[in-house]
Amino acid sequence: MKKRIHRHLAILLFLPVLLGGCQAADRTGTQQAGHKEEAEKRRPEVRAAFRQKKKTDAVDDGTAKEPAGDTSMEGAKQDDSDGIVAEEGSFDYVALGNSVTCSESVGELWWGNWGMAASSEDKDYVHLLSDWLGSQMDAPVTTTVLDLKPWEVEWDRDGVLSDYKGYFNEYTDLVTIQTGENIVDFKESLGKDYLMLVKFVREAAPNAQILMLGEVLWPDEAIEDAKKAACEAFDVTFVDMAEYLTGYEESYKSSIGAKVLGADGKKHAISDEAVAAHPNDEGMACIARQVIRQITLKD
Repeated sequence: MKKRIHRHLAILLFLPVLLGGCQAADRTGTQQAGHKEEAEKRRPEVRAAFRQKKKTDAVDDGTAKEPAGDTSMEGAKQDDSDGIVAEEGSFDYVALGNSVTCSESVGELWWGNWGMAASSEDKDYVHLLSDWLGSQMDAPVTTTVLDLKPWEVEWDRDGVLSDYKGYFNEYTDLVTIQTGENIVDFKESLGKDYLMLVKFVREAAPNAQILMLGEVLWPDEAIEDAKKAACEAFDVTFVDMAEYLTGYEESYKSSIGAKVLGADGKKHAISDEAVAAHPNDEGMACIARQVIRQITLKD
């Protein structure tokens, strides 16, 4: 039986996202140092996975293509579908999302596989959520981040879902779904597609709390309606992002020239408008706060 405790005031650096508005409160240098040291001790494992061709799949030139993506999943329990499954005795969180959640493309425009425009890996909303969960749990917390952009852009969205099957099971405790920003085509099937997406997650993770985030960049009424209908059909919580969106342009949007720390350990300046359209650290913290409000931790 997993040991869980009710929410209490966290001592981590991201505590301000739980209090008052989305803006972070000031702290003294001594407080920050102490909180950072404690956070590092308790930091849960966060591992990223990206949908790729398997080694046996042929590419255009007839050669085999090695799977790409983060290698921090080493040692995790896997099943026959090449996924990572949760184990009893830990708190297991799976985050599905697009580039706001994780980024597969690392190159000249972006420099890490975490949420785009966060100034460092630990500042995206998934890492903030994972750290907060770690501060609340007696059990260890493991977070798996899955790229959902292939589902967004595929005309046969149902056909993509099987690629994610191996990442859920009866021990999965929490699932967040952040999606919609890349849906510009094949919108006529949105109602069915979101129903199938939520149905898939509900069946794959029958004991998990599932939270569906509203769009965080440029909300589309048809997409939001499809999300809400799917949430209602499968008893899933829709996380309204109105508070975040109200302050987005002024406070939560990144910008050209913003400095970020890449996976290479170097500082980079954002130079692409699409990257700069993503949330900055304050925006990521605000997203985390909206989700945390909806999380229920049971005894």
